[in-house]
Amino acid sequence: MIRKFLGCLALAAVASLASAPSILATDDYTLPFYDPSVHLSYGVDRDPGACRQRDWTDTLWLDCNLHYGRVYDGHTGIDYPMDLLRSIAAARDGTVVDLYEGYGTEQFGTYGNFVLLSHSDGRRTLYYHLAHNGVRVSVGQAVKAGQWIADSGCSGQCYGPHLHFEMRKQRSDGSWGPVDPIYEQRFTTNPGRVPFLAAYVGENDPGIVVIELGHTVTHWVEFRNTGGRTWRNNVSAGRLILATWDPPLHTSPFRAADWPSGTVPTWMDQTTTAPNEIARFTFGLHGTQVGSFEESYNLLANALRWFDHTALGGFYLPIIVTKIPE
Repeated sequence: MIRKFLGCLALAAVASLASAPSILATDDYTLPFYDPSVHLSYGVDRDPGACRQRDWTDTLWLDCNLHYGRVYDGHTGIDYPMDLLRSIAAARDGTVVDLYEGYGTEQFGTYGNFVLLSHSDGRRTLYYHLAHNGVRVSVGQAVKAGQWIADSGCSGQCYGPHLHFEMRKQRSDGSWGPVDPIYEQRFTTNPGRVPFLAAYVGENDPGIVVIELGHTVTHWVEFRNTGGRTWRNNVSAGRLILATWDPPLHTSPFRAADWPSGTVPTWMDQTTTAPNEIARFTFGLHGTQVGSFEESYNLLANALRWFDHTALGGFYLPIIVTKIPE
């Protein structure tokens, strides 16, 4: 069941997704943060000429003006305005090749804090203007797509808190130059999405779950993958799990024999669930004591990130455990 005051939000999210002109793209990158309300302010200038600006739509401006929401002259990455100390995510599986975190969170100057990742496709991604001591990884470390790698800031040549995200490709002379991931459709969806997001779809019993004391009932719930990463249940890091919530990973009094642990009712039934597809989670609920209860659950990309519980409609189950009739 979803909280009544959030039900309309969940339905609106599904309707918006259905009407959005999103297509699957050709590569495996997702947006480098978790908040779906964040949108770009400026993209990559694909024209190297001075006062010649070409954005990802191939629109050309023959001026040096700022074009908010599109591009500015000579810009080598994508800017995403966000508050200070927001979580930054790896856009793809990769390895940390360089970093710096010694500048102040809002220290203006020639250089700022950053993380640089290399990826198996030969590209690199740069995460720039980070917070002081805001790097969550180390050089040489392997990271997973969607992993929390840093905190946002406004270090360097920064005129307001934002993330500068840059994709680089090696040139024939060995140097590295910027490329436009939006124009090249490097994200898993077009437009790109945050890595982990879901919307409530439905349940086999959306009302009160009634269990007789000492008995087990089977329940299932379905969520749509509204994020950018494919959900999987055949991996360790990133495995899509339904877990207890509020507080996170509390031991449930309704654990049934099919639960992997007292805090995890199940993982998704399917092996994989791509963006836009629906996953089902099936699990037992065992009645251990008589009474009325509420049990909250949330989705977890194992070892990487909890999902936004509000976006799931505040999913919970009202449960009544009754005595067995004499």
